[in-house]
Formats: sequence, structure tokens, C-alpha cells
Amino acid sequence: LAAAAALLAPATARAQADDNLGACVAELRRELPRRAPVSAASFDEYTRGAQDLRPLIRDASGAQPEFTRKIWDYLARLVDAQRIDDGRALLAREQPALQRVAERERVDAATVVAVFGVETDYGKVRGRHKVIDTTLSRACLRMSSDERRGHFFAALRLLQEGLVAPDDFMGSWAGAFGLTQFMPGTFIQYRTDGDADGRVDIYGSVPDALATTARFLRGLGWVDGRPWGVEVRAPRAVVERWSAAEAQHGCLRGGGERCKRLADWLGLGVAGMGGQALADAAQRLGADTPLALLAPAGADGPAWLVTPNYRALWGYNHADAYALAIGLLSDALRGSTPSSAALQRTPWPTDDPGLSRAGVRELQALLRQRGRCEVTADGADGPLTIAAIRAEEKQRGWPESGRAANRLLAALQKDATAAAAAAPACADAAAAAAPSQASAPPR
Repeated sequence: LAAAAALLAPATARAQADDNLGACVAELRRELPRRAPVSAASFDEYTRGAQDLRPLIRDASGAQPEFTRKIWDYLARLVDAQRIDDGRALLAREQPALQRVAERERVDAATVVAVFGVETDYGKVRGRHKVIDTTLSRACLRMSSDERRGHFFAALRLLQEGLVAPDDFMGSWAGAFGLTQFMPGTFIQYRTDGDADGRVDIYGSVPDALATTARFLRGLGWVDGRPWGVEVRAPRAVVERWSAAEAQHGCLRGGGERCKRLADWLGLGVAGMGGQALADAAQRLGADTPLALLAPAGADGPAWLVTPNYRALWGYNHADAYALAIGLLSDALRGSTPSSAALQRTPWPTDDPGLSRAGVRELQALLRQRGRCEVTADGADGPLTIAAIRAEEKQRGWPESGRAANRLLAALQKDATAAAAAAPACADAAAAAAPSQASAPPR
């Protein structure tokens, strides 16, 4: 036992040190001489009473939907009819500002609006954590990261210089804030006055948020007029050998064997999906433009040849699901097809597609009809909805996935039709279960 205790002692000491936020704050304060212009007074004022969010951040960082949710579920929510329709309305409403952004920053309107839509659903989803608390906690979780410490000191600088109001300086668990979710240091570097009022407000000014986003994308390497990617067909052997997922497509910026010229991909048997899509893309690409093959669901799913512009989207939030959502949403915003149309020609390799938010709302309402009144029909499948789905799956003898997907929705719809005369178990279930006219069919 004594030997075991001796072995555990260093780990216990480290855990206690990790739990001591005050010690981390003190260590960060010693960096002030090289963190100008942040003053000691500002540091002390804004860290006094800071909340330790490290447990929350640990949990959230391991549950990011970009990495934990099936990609067809992720895209069904992020690029649904509602987001497309809202984005098209915003394109029309903000047309003058977007035209100025495109002329000055050389990033097209659809791409900028797609970022806005994916990040905060056009401003509907706001962060609820103090940015000082989140950036401080993230820095203390990994003191070896100069980037994390830099964002914390940048947050202090924003407050010190009055660029954000203390009561309004709220953001995500990761420390991103504003309509298009910027980390503090990134915002300081790329902030842009889009409405020409002499200040940059990415909380209250849509033009400022869009202009700042465009400037950041350009800084990440966006080239005007170049497509982010084009859907293709590729032989199975080519996908298995050359598909570049996540960081593997870094060759789009720095060279590497997974990136090839269009002529080389064509020589390997990669082909367009019909029509002029690939030919049109080729006209906008230089002969030496590097292209990577992206097949996020493997050889049985859709594939795209992606350009360095895709890598710029990926740089905004390092996840293929995220970058693909922006690319597909931007395509939908540019197009004239119905917002309920399929996002790509090749379907995802599943017999149980994900649901749009309208589909999730209908599923939730039908769960309420069946007596699961703890569920709210809001289109967001949180813990209560997941638990209710698991219970429903268990009752049906299905594997307990907790997924809000097409198979369960169809079963609930069938049951609701068979029991149409029965009184709903929850007071508002009957009205909520009626599908919205604007809802998209499950994809």
C-alpha cells in the first residue's frame, strides 16, 4: 500500500495543482511585462471572481458534433431548408453591405453568409459564457499553448480598450464570440468596420461581422472566383488510396502527395457528376491548382475534389464536417433550386438518413403525443430528447442509438396515424405534431 501511495502521490499533487485556478491566474499575471498593452489594473479587475470553466470545457471539447455526430446527421441540421431560406432572405436584405464586402475583401456574399448561418444561425444562437472565463480556463487547461494564453490576453485587451462591453462579452465554451464567432486574438487582427460608423461591433452590426469574416477568410487563403470544390465520382481504389480527411488535405496549402492537379485526377478515373459542373470548375482553376479528394464517408458515399478555398473554410474551425457544411450551404444560397433539394448527387451510405430541424421538431412532437412530455419540440436534440428516443427504441426492441433519424420518425408517424382518435398525452402535442409547411423532407 505504501508503494502504491508513493506512486499515486505525484498524480494527486498534479491534480490538486490543476484544480487551483488561482495558481494559474498568478502564473499568467507574471506574463504581463510581455503582454502589452494589457495593464496590471485591467488584469486584476477582469480576473477577479473569474469562474473556473475547465470541467465544462473538458466535457464540451470531447462532444463536438463536428466529430461525434454522423456527417449526414450533422449536415441535415446545418444545411436544412430553414437555414437556406433564412440565408437567402439575408442575402437580399444585406445586399448593399455584402456588395461592399465582396468588392473590398474579394470574398463572395454566399460564402460569407454561409459562415454566418453555420456559426450562429444568422445571430439566433448566442453564447452564454463570459469570454474572460472561457479563455482563462482554456489557457489554464493547457498552459503550454501560447495560442490559448494569447487569446486570454487579447480578451483582456478588448475589455481594457472598450472594444467590447463587459456585460455583453459573452461567447461559446471555447471563447468564440459575436455573430460569426471570433476568438479574441483573431478578432483583434481582422476586425473590419463594415458599416463605416467608425467602430467594429460584431455583436450588433451584421455588416461589421460579415466584413470581419470575409477579411479573415482572405487571410486564411481564400481566392476570389475559385470554387471551394466540386462533386465527383471516383473509383473505390482511388478513394481508399488518396482520400484526404481532416489535416491530410494540408497539401492544399503546402504541397504533398495527396494533392494533385485536375488532369492527374482525371487520369486516375475521377469524373464529374454530369452536366457542366466539373468543366465549369476547371475553367476557374489554374492548371497547377492543387486539388484534394474528400470522401468523408468512404468509398460508398459522396466525394468532392476540393481546392485551397476549402482549406480556408476548414481553417475557420478545423473539421471537415464544418467546412463541408459551409461549402454546401454557400452553393445552396447561390442556386435557384428549391431549398429542400438534395445537397449532393450521391447519397450518404445509410438507410436511416438524418433529419432537418423541422424533422426533429416533428419527431419531438410525436414523442410528446406518446407521453414523453419532458421533451420540447424545438428542433434541438438535447439530453431529454436523446433519452426519450432511447426509451422509445428500447420499447420497440431496437438498438438504443438516441439518434433523431428518419426510421424512428416514420414509425412514429405511422403510429400517430393509427391512433389518430386518441387524445394526445401532452396538452400541446396535437398542434405541435403537424409538420410545418416550410419543413424539408428528411434527407
